Amino acid sequence: MDMPTLGPAHDALKAFVGDWTGTEELAAAPWAPASTAHAECGYRLALNGFALIQHYRQRRDDGSEFLGHNVFTADPGTGETLWYGFDSYGFPPDSPARGSWSGATLTLEKKTTRGVARHRLTPAGDTLTHEIDVKMGEDRDFSPFLRAHYSRVEE
Repeated sequence: MDMPTLGPAHDALKAFVGDWTGTEELAAAPWAPASTAHAECGYRLALNGFALIQHYRQRRDDGSEFLGHNVFTADPGTGETLWYGFDSYGFPPDSPARGSWSGATLTLEKKTTRGVARHRLTPAGDTLTHEIDVKMGEDRDFSPFLRAHYSRVEE
């Protein structure tokens, strides 16, 4: 059996490494009204470069908090980027979000029984954007859910 090796998908994830802070605009959802939030996230390489670990903390204007612990890696069979997400809502991941890079943007789709979320993450030097569009339930089209802009925190 051949062991997996580091590849282009692993190398691309290095653009996220560091600490980020910024603002998020969130659309209304079944679990919360539309709002603005402040978020902090930190990305660290782990497992000899085979994984990127993200710690995420979002604080909404009403004082509520959402926490996430996410693991990014690459599928050795397909080269796709995988994202396993755990959060303070408590839904365990049925399967990872899957996706790939187009230029500087990583696009991932997460499918659950609740719907589909399409994430677009673009690290560009000292800025990071994250856009999420969702299809909930029987929706046929994606709708904007989150628009976030982060800046790298100076060390």
